[in-house]
Amino acid sequence: MPEISFRRIVAAVLAGLMTVAAVFVLSFCSRDAKEEPVPALAEVGSYQVSEEEFLGAFRNVFERSGRALNVTPTLLREILDQRVNFYAVVQYGIDNSWHEDHEGTYQKNLIYRQVVMDEFKRQHIARDVSVEERDLQELFLRYNTHLRASHLYAPDRETADSLYQLVADGVPFDQLASEVFESQSLRESGGDLGYFTVDDMDVGFESVAFSMPVGEVSEPVRTTRGFSIIKVTDRITSPIITEYQYAENRQRIRELALMQKTELRRRAHMDEIIDGFRFDQELVDALWEQMDGLVHLDPVADVEMEDFRSRVPTNWHDRVMGSYNGFELTVGTFLQEAYFTPLQNREHIRSSRNFRNLVEGVAYRTYAMQKYLNGPHLDETEVALSVENTFRNYLNRRLYQALKEQAQIPESTKRREFETNRSHYVHPREVNLAELAVRDMETAEEAYLAIRDGMPFRDALDKYGFDEEAKLAGGEIGYTPVTHFGTISPALANIRPGDIAGPFEMQSDVIFLFKCLGVREAQPMTFEEAQPLIADHLTEEFVMEARRNIIRETMDRHGARVHYERISDIDLRF
Repeated sequence: MPEISFRRIVAAVLAGLMTVAAVFVLSFCSRDAKEEPVPALAEVGSYQVSEEEFLGAFRNVFERSGRALNVTPTLLREILDQRVNFYAVVQYGIDNSWHEDHEGTYQKNLIYRQVVMDEFKRQHIARDVSVEERDLQELFLRYNTHLRASHLYAPDRETADSLYQLVADGVPFDQLASEVFESQSLRESGGDLGYFTVDDMDVGFESVAFSMPVGEVSEPVRTTRGFSIIKVTDRITSPIITEYQYAENRQRIRELALMQKTELRRRAHMDEIIDGFRFDQELVDALWEQMDGLVHLDPVADVEMEDFRSRVPTNWHDRVMGSYNGFELTVGTFLQEAYFTPLQNREHIRSSRNFRNLVEGVAYRTYAMQKYLNGPHLDETEVALSVENTFRNYLNRRLYQALKEQAQIPESTKRREFETNRSHYVHPREVNLAELAVRDMETAEEAYLAIRDGMPFRDALDKYGFDEEAKLAGGEIGYTPVTHFGTISPALANIRPGDIAGPFEMQSDVIFLFKCLGVREAQPMTFEEAQPLIADHLTEEFVMEARRNIIRETMDRHGARVHYERISDIDLRF
């Protein structure tokens, strides 16, 4: 079976992108013949803001507001302006050839591969995933459960298997944790991760941990960063779970359940394919010797390097590294695809074991891409549109980063900002609180009344609280800036030692009461202390002003038009 060549991938991207304009034309042709095309709300260069796109942006704002949005003409204009500004930046990037320079071409190749893998996942993995009622009930129970666990980390399967064997042979978990972790806290705590609940951890880690009884140690579990051996040390489940709570959260739970089951199915599929590959280990080891020192090169910074193939003898390129069910991974294909593996996924490769992980990952990705590209579900138009949309986001991020790197703030400007706005540069008020966490409002109110009537806070914590670790510390969480408490910060702004605050529903299944143990009032910063904040503030001001100027100049250069009057014709009911 032929390998996926670099020319084919680039050709597929370009061919797909050529269809983008046609797609929009066809979308209009598909309308009823009597229906006139809906005019664009704005035109910026070669880009338009359609009514459909505007509605999508409005829905996002509406949902983020908790469906409590005050819809005004000013708000609708601001939403339209945001889309116009977005496309002005995209057009600026195109004007400066960012879509075809070295960095832009590399990023588009990364995006293309991610889009193809997403389509493979959707067509070959997700379509067979279903969520049953028992899945939702189980996940809801997990939402009302907090686990505490320790773990041992390994970057590859071989190391993980060795660690697991040591555990099985009786080597203490704490001792192994002190040897495998670089983090001092993890070494000293025996790999303790504290308490967590649904969606706090990697989905593979979470799935296994919630299925284990307290005290059990798992076999190695694949995560996005390697492998973990898990030891569950505590489990706390809310005693009150009502049908109303379940019904209220059912849709959110269903979406998460579907996402988790799909990702677990994808990982199982990846393990199945990798286990089925026949790798030439001698060739893999020899290639590692050739590439040692090259794997960490940054493709964006090293503009002279088209890919890794130029660094390995040409007569190696056709040699087969591994095969599976008729698919062959050659050295040339591996070198190409390793180059288009994000740098952060290659930076940790320091040994032949780590390199084998890279080989396996590239083998699976190349196999999956070829299966989708050669399969009946290939939709080149959809792929091209997804690549283009994601690439536009990249152009916006690139401008922001470029302007940030241009910002040079003189010392005199920083001092002037400090002298002019000293009230902005203060150490915030800090409070030392003891917390009491319970599972429902009824218990919280009962605890509050008991404390108000004279029960010592520590006694109330022991009687009503569920967090055993907090009980050991008397609930004390240490001095924390008031601003770090999010939506309840205003309620703590004037709290004094001895005051009780709450109850507060800060999480969907946890209610908090607080007792103030101490206060540190706000204190002015010195110039030296304030410098990082000043630099960030002035840099952001520079970036935003420069971006506004670029947007204005780009819109003038391309004769951009914004039709605010058309917003009133849009039906916002949904």
